[in-house]
Amino acid sequence: MQEIDCNDPKVVRIGFKTALRILEKWSCSQQQIQKLLKLPENYESLEFEQMCLSKEQVERISYILNIHAGLRVTFNNPKNIYGFINMVNHNSPLNGNKPIDFICNGELEHFQRLQVHIDGLFGGGA
Repeated sequence: MQEIDCNDPKVVRIGFKTALRILEKWSCSQQQIQKLLKLPENYESLEFEQMCLSKEQVERISYILNIHAGLRVTFNNPKNIYGFINMVNHNSPLNGNKPIDFICNGELEHFQRLQVHIDGLFGGGA
């Protein structure tokens, strides 16, 4: 498997645009997208080249891409792939919350915990 250089601006740009498309398919509001990726309020009016993403923002993008990949492996229909994130889930660590609400709390750790949870759904374990 080829290693991806997350410091390469081209890789970051592609990852960012892909993450935005995924978040839109997850039916995220602009406020949720802004919170999930720690973007400024005017991010929609900025050119990507004007944006300087932090290491944490790149990590958040990576988690979104990996969560989406895990959902694609776990589920075979688009309704579940894109709808899971907005469904109430009573399993730990979600405990009756929607996954989107769980990761929107602002803590990077919650992205990691959700990714582990989704990976466990397929039987891959943590």
